[in-house]
Amino acid sequence: KKKGDMILSGSFLVSGKVTVRAEHVGSDNYTAKISKEAKFAKKVNSEIMNSLNKIIKFISIAIIPIGILLFISQMQIEGNTIQMAVVNSVAAIIGMIPEGLVLLTSTVLAVSVIRLSKSKVLVQQLYCIETLARVDMLCLDKTGTITEGKMEVKEIVPVEKMTKEKMEQTLAQIAKGQEDSNSTILAIKDTFTIKEKSWKVKKQIPFSSQKKWSGITFEQEGSFILGAPEFVLGQEKLEKYQEVLEEKTKEYRVLVLAKSKEDFKEKELPNTLEVMGFVLLQDKIRKEARQTLKYFKEQGVQIKIISGDNPKTVSNIAKRAGVEEYEKYIDMSKIEGEEEVEKAAREYTIFGRVSPSQKKQLVIALKKQGHTVAMTGDRGK
Repeated sequence: KKKGDMILSGSFLVSGKVTVRAEHVGSDNYTAKISKEAKFAKKVNSEIMNSLNKIIKFISIAIIPIGILLFISQMQIEGNTIQMAVVNSVAAIIGMIPEGLVLLTSTVLAVSVIRLSKSKVLVQQLYCIETLARVDMLCLDKTGTITEGKMEVKEIVPVEKMTKEKMEQTLAQIAKGQEDSNSTILAIKDTFTIKEKSWKVKKQIPFSSQKKWSGITFEQEGSFILGAPEFVLGQEKLEKYQEVLEEKTKEYRVLVLAKSKEDFKEKELPNTLEVMGFVLLQDKIRKEARQTLKYFKEQGVQIKIISGDNPKTVSNIAKRAGVEEYEKYIDMSKIEGEEEVEKAAREYTIFGRVSPSQKKQLVIALKKQGHTVAMTGDRGK
């Protein structure tokens, strides 16, 4: 690390005098809050367990008067002694206790665990199998779930006086200088190679699912930003390139490449940005995706796609994968408040530009609507 750099990983690696102020520590720390939620153990809500408990409770109450009546009827039989009456009554009562029902249920669930393990499924609680069987709403992430998690650079579109060669070399330098190893950077590394001396990195800002962009500053070249146009460009510049964006986002994931002579202000974008062009990427659809989604449809399970990418791009991928009602998509970056989230969860199938916190809100909203919801594939940072 260069002089003045800090690493927040339990300690600081510093050179020189540094003053640090901690705003949240202990249980107030954001990481601690996430860890606490992950460790939360929810009570098992099993219809089978509830039904068994009701049966046992009913029999436990009913068995007392029934036992008394049986004993009285035995005593009325001529020649029966008290001892014989007790033995016969107990024998009849024991036959009423459904001990085999609990054993049979546990055996069936245990067999189900073994069958699921053959498909590399880890079952942590026995009655989770029942919950899985009752799922009627499945929320899927796009990257790594419907797609392979690998991106391909299909095309670069320079704007104004910018050349393809300049864009290619800039992207190659960014990919070489960035310490990120996300699918976008890997796709750029696979496509473009450096044909000149490597630029010296001054500062890096890694990609996050909230900002939707990553940045890097080179000592002699300035700052460069690669990210979602809606989050990088201002409204004026976004409208300027609206026609290009609308056309390309139908099939591709579109990223804007911009530069600035200014440095980043902490982790915020520079005030002045110059658009160099757009990078068009495309996800590789998993071979088994269409068949799997068809199976869920046959089982009566509804599909919702929740992603941090552009909703139009996600909609196109959903179409390629065979998701029904793929045309019902929404940009969640424009949604605020629980009521709007609940309305969106009810009306749409594809959710784009979703923040990590909104993913949780969507699942909660769907559960409020009476669905048994499963969520898989979230790799957001």
